[in-house]
Formats: sequence, structure tokens, C-alpha cells
Amino acid sequence: MQVGDLEVLPVADGRLLAPWPDTYPEGPDAADHQFATDDGRIILTVGGFLVRSGGRVVLIDAGGGPDVGPPSQWCDAARLRGLLRSGGLDGDAIAHTLAATGAMAAEHGTLPESLAALGVAPADVTDVVFTHLHFDHIGWASVAGEPYFPHATYRCARPDVEYFLGADGLDETFFGLVFGAMSAAERLAPVLDRLEPWDGDVTLAPGIDTLLAPGHTPGSAVVVVSSGEHRALLLGDVVHCPLELTDDEFVFLGDVDPDLARRTRAACRRLMEEGDVVAAGAHFTDLQFGRLLPGVGRRGWQIER
Repeated sequence: MQVGDLEVLPVADGRLLAPWPDTYPEGPDAADHQFATDDGRIILTVGGFLVRSGGRVVLIDAGGGPDVGPPSQWCDAARLRGLLRSGGLDGDAIAHTLAATGAMAAEHGTLPESLAALGVAPADVTDVVFTHLHFDHIGWASVAGEPYFPHATYRCARPDVEYFLGADGLDETFFGLVFGAMSAAERLAPVLDRLEPWDGDVTLAPGIDTLLAPGHTPGSAVVVVSSGEHRALLLGDVVHCPLELTDDEFVFLGDVDPDLARRTRAACRRLMEEGDVVAAGAHFTDLQFGRLLPGVGRRGWQIER
């Protein structure tokens, strides 16, 4: 995607498949099938975006990391059931959650090849920017206990550092059991000496700014790429799928603060509707950019080629 003089390049790492939300029992309609499999699961690409600016090579989100193999190798249903029970869920809720997680699928690990196809080696990356610290956005921060990007500064919003890495950091056992994922504390331990949190809304590089967009996590951020009069929004997980933009009631994955996350998504819609703005998220199918089109009852989504 060309944004004025800047180019924003998708860097794919794999994909997630997730069940269609229960609030839409009829499943995807014809217009939604561009985002869904034939069996009605949502297709979520895993990846990030590369921007070169002012001599800097900036990677925004770093995928899920090396693939851990199929769930049969690491998913412990008994431990997961116990975790859900300890969280206060009853039998029906546990069964429902187990069925939903059983319908999920994850495959990732292609980010190095995606970067190489762009002519970028890990040592070339100067900045790694995390829109938030969930496992599928920080996966290539480190590998085998070493920084994967040896010359990079790692950046994220301070509220997420406190939420994930603080003294009472988030318990990520669920992600480990369902996806075989390392916790943020484990994944980021090798790069803590080069982690530079930001506060509020900041400029990271010429034409690359951040907007604090809390709700999904306390420090969720939107990255704004701009050049001249042109702007593009990189939404992280503020929006997982364009359906969360076109339909106000479509809510896909769990947010730390659901009400705040709804208000943040509404602000993103207004920003896109009021200006000539394109957007993409780290889970949009094939990391495609698009524009939000006004509509009666439901907006449209126009993919930018």
C-alpha cells in the first residue's frame, strides 16, 4: 500500500481460524464469505507490516513466532477444563468454551520468509513496534532465548508493559494451553534491555505515529502512517476483521474492557468515515487494506488493490 511517499508492506506469518460468534447463529452471509471458510470459521491472517522511513526499517507487529505444531502435540484438555472451572465457569459454559477452542486452528512461522521476500534480514530491522502484547503479535521478538532482531529497539505503550509484565502480570495460561504460546514475560525477557515503552500518543519515526486505543488491552494502539495528505491506519487488534467496522454489533474476540473497546472501534469508524483514510489490521484476511463505505444499517468494505 502506497501512502504518499511511504510504502506499507504486509508481512505474513500464518493464520488463525476461529468460530463464528454465537451472537450471529445464522453464520456468515454471502458478503461475509470473503472472511470465512466454507465451514463458517473466520479467517484471520497473523502478521504485521513493514515501513521504511527516514533511514529506519520499522516492523509493526511480529506475528506468532515459530510454529509449535498441531494442537494434539501440546493441548491438554484436562488442564484447560480445570483452568476454566477455577475461573468460575460451570459445566455448560466449560463445554461451550472447549467446543469453541476445539474449532480453532493456528499455523504460523513464515514471517522470516515474508521478510526475506521483501529483501529484509532480521539484522536490518531498526524498530519493532507492538500494537499490544498478545502472543500473536510478539512471537518473533525472540527465538531460543535471543533477540530475533539483533539491532532493533522494541516499542509498545506503557500500559501494556504494566499489564503483561508488571508485578501482577496477566496470567496467560489459557493462551499456552490453547495455542501452545509463550507468555509475554517469557517471550520478551531476552529483549527487556532494549524495550522502550511510550506514553500517550507519540511520533516513532517520520510519518509513523501512534494513537492510544485501549479496550482490547489497556495499551492497545493504532499506528498512523502518513505522508502529505495521505493516511493509513494500522489497527492492531482494535479491529480483528472488517466485519467489526461494517457492523456495530459484531464483536469477535474477548476484550479486557468490552465497553471501552466498543467506544474505541466507534472512534476508528468515525476517523475512517470522515477522512480519506485506508486501514488494515494485523489479522485482516491477507493483511489487505480497505476503505469503510457509508451505508444504511450496515456499512460496506472496499478492498484497496
